Amino acid sequence: MAIVLLGLTLHAQELDPAAPTLPPKEAAMDVLFAIPETKQALDAAEAEARKLGVPEQTILEARFLYHVEHKNDQGIIDLLPLWEKQEKSFHLDQSEIFAAREDFLAVIEFARALKALSESKREDFKKHITEALWLSPGQASAFTPYIDNLRLSEHIQNTKIDLHIQMADLDQKNPQKLKDLLGQNRGLLLHFWSPWSPDCETAMADLSSACPSLQKEKIAIASVLIDGRTEILAEAKDFLREQKTPLPGPQWLDRSKDSLAGALRVTDMPTIVLLSTEGKILFHGRPGDPRLMEKITTLPATLPQP
Repeated sequence: MAIVLLGLTLHAQELDPAAPTLPPKEAAMDVLFAIPETKQALDAAEAEARKLGVPEQTILEARFLYHVEHKNDQGIIDLLPLWEKQEKSFHLDQSEIFAAREDFLAVIEFARALKALSESKREDFKKHITEALWLSPGQASAFTPYIDNLRLSEHIQNTKIDLHIQMADLDQKNPQKLKDLLGQNRGLLLHFWSPWSPDCETAMADLSSACPSLQKEKIAIASVLIDGRTEILAEAKDFLREQKTPLPGPQWLDRSKDSLAGALRVTDMPTIVLLSTEGKILFHGRPGDPRLMEKITTLPATLPQP
């Protein structure tokens, strides 16, 4: 029995000419659990596995991993009736991915939680995701992002940033109000970063490439260093001096009290936040997310009159 946890990916083994030829059933299972790239390939692999006598439970597990790998939450939800039917006849010796029956039951609760989330049933989501964590704490890394995303989504809906707050540069000079930087632009994009983030250099290059489009769309830009400790601040300044194409807009140091990162629940670096002219959060995510430009295109073409 090969054990994998939810969120991990099975990879096909590289072909070894010297390796013995597998029996047809084992070969079919290898194809099935190699996570096919398309739904058509998955269907074909399932059909072949079924023809060779692979149990339905095992095939269902492979289909579940396919949806996990392809980040298809609706696909996982659609499997729920099949999971619930399988509960009565579940056999651990037919499992390729579960170490214990509790892990199997946790996936059922996870699917129920996703269904509740899709229906905006917060309390049901909380109940089922809590039960999933109780049944299989080893899969917490797969379950907890959904909790974090829900809390962030609720925070975004209920938060409005005061655009009159002031931010200073990396030398703690030249304070500037968010509203003044926003000016007559249609939105304000805040780039939260740290030189200690392994992704900051790539993200900054990507953001720099996107800046002409952002400026054409009349989006003001500012970068915010989230930590002002001496060592981080020194590394940040060195990093910025080495950049061939500096980002437009000011480089701010986040406030030590009532930090902007805290108000916006920035916990991952780098993070992009797009604010409206009223201080509402329009986008909160990673640089390069296509939803950012989609959100920008929905902004009003002209600013509301005071």
